[in-house]
Amino acid sequence: MSDGPTGTTAKKLPAILYWLAFGTFALATDSFLIAGILPGIAAEFDVSLGTAGFLLMGFALAYGVAAPAMATLTGRVDRRTIMLLSLGVFVLACIAAALAPSFGWLLAIRTATALMTCLYTPAASALAAGLVPPEQRGRALALVAMGLTIGPAIGVPLGTAIGGVFDWRAAFLADAALGAVAFVAVAIGVKRGYKPPAIPLRQRLAPLGQVSVVSALLVTVAWIAGAYTLYTYLAPYMAALGVNGTAFAGVLALFGAGAFAGNLMGGWASDRLGAPRVLVAGIGGLALALAGLAVAPSLPFALALALLLLAAWSIVGFLVLPARQSQLVALAPPAAALLMALNMSAMYLGVAAGAALGSATLAHGGTTELGWAGAAVEIVALLFLAVERRATRSTRLAVAPAE
Repeated sequence: MSDGPTGTTAKKLPAILYWLAFGTFALATDSFLIAGILPGIAAEFDVSLGTAGFLLMGFALAYGVAAPAMATLTGRVDRRTIMLLSLGVFVLACIAAALAPSFGWLLAIRTATALMTCLYTPAASALAAGLVPPEQRGRALALVAMGLTIGPAIGVPLGTAIGGVFDWRAAFLADAALGAVAFVAVAIGVKRGYKPPAIPLRQRLAPLGQVSVVSALLVTVAWIAGAYTLYTYLAPYMAALGVNGTAFAGVLALFGAGAFAGNLMGGWASDRLGAPRVLVAGIGGLALALAGLAVAPSLPFALALALLLLAAWSIVGFLVLPARQSQLVALAPPAAALLMALNMSAMYLGVAAGAALGSATLAHGGTTELGWAGAAVEIVALLFLAVERRATRSTRLAVAPAE
């Protein structure tokens, strides 16, 4: 049995994985879209930007908390059925959001949406991991997760531009159309018959008993929280620099392109330099970029400097995602798919925490303080990373054979 270039590792990944990735793309577009249309929602419903940010926080918190439990409850259901159900509810929820008569209704719709959309990525990841041999599992999981970076790069700028030309309700309708295409893609591309054994919630959460795994997930929470402290309110930050409407869609396109490039570079660098080094470089670089964005508005050529720092943020910040996934798989290879699901929950809990911190920061300061707050959280992420590395080293020493 060969594992070389002509062995199993050289085989192409199944085409079905691209269909699964398209669904992830549709859902990621929805998750990031709120940041681009937040000012329009706040203006129509006459609420503050901080209050409007609860739309993102409520969705993310519900997603992060519900994902492990919902995945367990539906563990014996055919994966194709789960993904179609999730995408179908998503489409209907986007239409309902576009028709919401009040902010309260919109918040309730968005929070409820998360309870079903949280099923898609774990189901798609489990299916992807089961369709390939172990030596291709990392690549398969990375491909499905690629939608998390393609969404910000393509879907969000388009949705924001539609919201700028028409209004925020039109952006949700466009998102519903994207979800409908994903529904058809999964219906055509994914066959019935994959029913993995159900994993009890206790077993699903068992990795949380390891200090190294808990520390790793806390790194994910803090990394995302620091970024979303500013990203959630990026629209008012850029508006203070004179960038509004469709021009802001261009800013999001710049950010998305950097995120896509950073994700690819992170995978390459993790393979060659090791995930731990990439994690330190990515999180440390993100802290510096966020601090720079706090200072940029007070300096000459503020807009150009802010755009440069925003591009740097998107690249170095997204170096972390593939490195984080690679490191988690290394911590517990047999539980790779399970850890990917927990990491996804940690990401959405980070989104909720970042949106909440950003709202509190705006309530007591201005948009420039968002950068300082985010940078401080990234430093916390580096501290958690140090704990993770020490715990991982201690575990390896404990299980090492005696000389």
